[in-house]
Amino acid sequence: MHYLDELRDGSDRNFRDWLRALADPTDETARAAAWGLRLDLSSLSPEDALVRVAEGMERYAGHHRVLYAASVAGGPHDDADAIESMIEVVEAILSDRALSKEGREAARRERIVARINRGDYSEADVAWLEERAASMTNAQVLQMVPFDEDRAHEIERHIARASTPQTDHWTRRLIPPGHRHLVLREHLRGRETETRHSELSAYLHVVCQDGGSTELLAEYDEHIALAS
Repeated sequence: MHYLDELRDGSDRNFRDWLRALADPTDETARAAAWGLRLDLSSLSPEDALVRVAEGMERYAGHHRVLYAASVAGGPHDDADAIESMIEVVEAILSDRALSKEGREAARRERIVARINRGDYSEADVAWLEERAASMTNAQVLQMVPFDEDRAHEIERHIARASTPQTDHWTRRLIPPGHRHLVLREHLRGRETETRHSELSAYLHVVCQDGGSTELLAEYDEHIALAS
């Protein structure tokens, strides 16, 4: 996952459009922003160009960082949300430089969880979390406490790999056949219940310490379904 993947609200599309416009000798507006930041981006990928733009903003933008963000990612209509997203990612790029590899990983994790809580995450964010969730040990998955109440009603918890698709209790996303997940059996209100919890849910609960974000993943998907 690159910083470019963290841009939201069309900011990534607008940034790519700006990069293409730099190759047009008649587009003085696009070239003016690159000139102001002392940048030559002609040989760089969009991912690397974004990092260079962030460094250029730090050195040369001064108090005009928002104006440069509008130039490179605001699009033809200076979209405020896209500009804000660019500013956030530029700040992330610059602040991450002082961190260790582990620190940068933790910072990206926090940013992704924040986007989930805001409701503007992407499937690239989810894929990043799922990749790391897959490396959790069974002991970590078993640490998950998916419900707020204590474990007084718990009968059993174990790791399973079902032969048929299952549904994660909170995210409502499918757990594919053969994928590891937590099975929790409880005795509530006179009856036995069983819930299943994916690696993704376990990661958000145990590593990210934000179990509430799992419900927001489900809420977002339902909104998309209703709109389609």
